[in-house]
Amino acid sequence: MSSSQLNVPPAPTGASLHESTSWTALDGERWEAHAGPFHIGTVEFTARYEVRLRSGEVIGEHTSLESAKAQLESWTRWNLGGRPWSPVLAD
Repeated sequence: MSSSQLNVPPAPTGASLHESTSWTALDGERWEAHAGPFHIGTVEFTARYEVRLRSGEVIGEHTSLESAKAQLESWTRWNLGGRPWSPVLAD
């Protein structure tokens, strides 16, 4: 997905690339992610594990909780600038 396709809110002010993501189980079907004190999104089990940004936008579906969590953690690192490579420099 290119950045021009994403319609996402900016990263929370004060969130640090180096802060690890913490997870809280809200109930048996919903988990909430935080980077430091900032809410970054949730994973909710419906028929599959849906990854939702804090805006509520669904950005992915997975068959495992671990994959869904990994997507949200990766999305957060990407949007905070923790890119292992740059799409501009990839060519």
